[in-house]
Formats: sequence, C-alpha cells, structure tokens
Amino acid sequence: MFSSSDIDKVAYFGHSADGTSHQRLIRDAVSILNDAILRCANEDARSEEVSQALRFLERHMTRPEHCTRLRQNLEIRDPVLRAMAARETLAALMRTLSPN
Repeated sequence: MFSSSDIDKVAYFGHSADGTSHQRLIRDAVSILNDAILRCANEDARSEEVSQALRFLERHMTRPEHCTRLRQNLEIRDPVLRAMAARETLAALMRTLSPN
C-alpha cells in the first residue's frame, strides 16, 4: 500500500519506510513467500500475509507475472506438484529481483 501523503514512503504491513529500507521490505516479502512455500506441501499457505507480500512485489518488479503464477501455483490440488511449481516460480521471481 502506498501512502498518499508522502510519495517517497511505502506503507507495508502497517509500517512506513523510506527508500533506504526499500530493499529490506523486498527481502521481508520474499521471506514471507519462502516460508509459505516451505509449508505449502502440507498446508494451505494462501494467507493474507502472502497476498500482501505478492501485491507489494508486483508493484516493484519488472516481471510481475511471477507473482500471478505463484498465486496459481499455491492453488494446485496435488501437494507435491504444488510445492514443486511454487519453488520454481519463487526461484524465477528472485532472479528478477537480483541485481545483474
């Protein structure tokens, strides 16, 4: 979520951050997704926290389709296929976030 009163600040999980902590917010979002993927073979990992992390990353990525694909992966019925697909998509998502 973006704060309308301060264009350089980003509201994320109830906190505001300036540009200097932007990378930390990205790491936090990726960490939330990684935790969800570790659990997704055994439980439904689709939570509001995961949704917020995906929405945040979509706004800051050159390839937001990875977030869409990860949402779809978490809906796969077969737990083994769900975990495999989600891990592959997260790896692709992280590659797009990494500096070249």
